[in-house]
Formats: sequence, structure tokens, C-alpha cells
Amino acid sequence: MAGGTQVRTRPDALLTELLREVDTLRPYVRFQLRGWPNEVDAVLQVARETVWHRSSTFDPKRGSPHAFVFGITRHVVLREIERKRVPMDEVSDDVESASDIDPLEAMIRRFDAHRWMVLVADFVGPSDWHVMSDLSLAGGDAERVADAHQLSKRSVRTIHDRVCQTARTVLAALAAADAGLPLTGSVIVSCVPEVGGFREVAEMIGDDAGTIAATLHIHPGSARARIATAKRLLMIARTVLEQEVAA
Repeated sequence: MAGGTQVRTRPDALLTELLREVDTLRPYVRFQLRGWPNEVDAVLQVARETVWHRSSTFDPKRGSPHAFVFGITRHVVLREIERKRVPMDEVSDDVESASDIDPLEAMIRRFDAHRWMVLVADFVGPSDWHVMSDLSLAGGDAERVADAHQLSKRSVRTIHDRVCQTARTVLAALAAADAGLPLTGSVIVSCVPEVGGFREVAEMIGDDAGTIAATLHIHPGSARARIATAKRLLMIARTVLEQEVAA
């Protein structure tokens, strides 16, 4: 009898805890829906119902109750924002070369930039893209996202930088393709962002790490890291240009 009681009450206790986590996310939902304050309660209710139906899938080995509920709530909020979002103006032609513009912010403003966003998501992979989506919806709160994904804030920052590098490269490659530029080495290199010195390294990609380190006056270890990143961005630029030419 006691065993039967334990089996019945344990799920109830878990469900109560999960639903309580939804309530703690009210400030997050209110911030994300700051343009639609009357929708906050409705969105929270949808989140509660979704958590209720999916509570049986919660696995403590895969994350905390907060992470589980945050993931569900985030998707509910994103669907609501996408439903209400109206297309924004075109992205400025010089976005790819403006060092003071965060590509992530440009992507969030441009839900209609489907081609760009899909390419970036494909290149960075679902894990990094999920982190970046949560970071954008959390208003840049790296600590909250790090906790939800069980990462360090440094790891979140690394993912942010990696996605932004990819976003700049993809956007530049799309712009080059739209302009009808030829698929040459110089065009591919020009798609690598100057931010972080990666284009400079890309221009010297045939040199060894020691030569690049001496030329740029950086540590050989830093040179090797930049070479690896530059090679990745060159590959992305070439792939996008080849796909666009083939299309």
C-alpha cells in the first residue's frame, strides 16, 4: 500500500515542481513579449499545458527541471513572436563589413531572411543554433542560458562568437553571389570577416603558423587557432558561393 502511494505521489510532486518553474519564467516571458503585454498570461498558460503534457518525458540525466521548462517555454514564446512578427526592412548592404553590428541581432530582426538564417543554422549545427536562439530570447543573458544548457559563460561566449563569424561569412558570400562575382580565391577570401583578424590570416593561409605569428606579432598558439578558424570560414564561403552558382 505504501509502495502504491509512493508511485502515485512522485509524478504529482514532479509535475508541481515543473509547473512552478513556469511561474518563475514570467519576467522572461514579459520581457520577450514587451510589445504585447496582454499576451503574457496566455503564453504562460500554453507553456503550462505543454509542460503538463510533456512532463512524462522529463529526464533528470539530461538536465534540470528549470532547463526542461525553459526549453518548452522558449519554444512557446518563439512561436508567438513569429506569429506576430511583421517583415522588417531589408538588411543594409554593408552589414557584412560593419564591425559594430552584431549579426545575431540582425538575424533576429530579419525573420524573413530565411535563406541566410537556414544556411547559418546548417553550418553551425543544431546545438550551437539552439544556444544562440535561447541567448537571443533571453535578451543576451549569458548566465541564464549557460545554466539552462549546463555550460560555462565562457562556452556560451565562444558559441556566440562562432555563430557570428559564420553569419558574417555567409552574408558576405550571399552578397557576392547576388552581385555576380566570380568564384575566385580573392572573392572567397573577401567573404571572411575582418573582425578578429581572420581575413588577414586567410590571405596568408598558405604560410605556416610560425610565419603568421611573426607577421601578426601574436603567439604561435593564437596563430594556429586563427588559422583553424580562417580555414573553416573559407570553406563556408566557398560552399555558399558554389551552391549559389549551381542554383
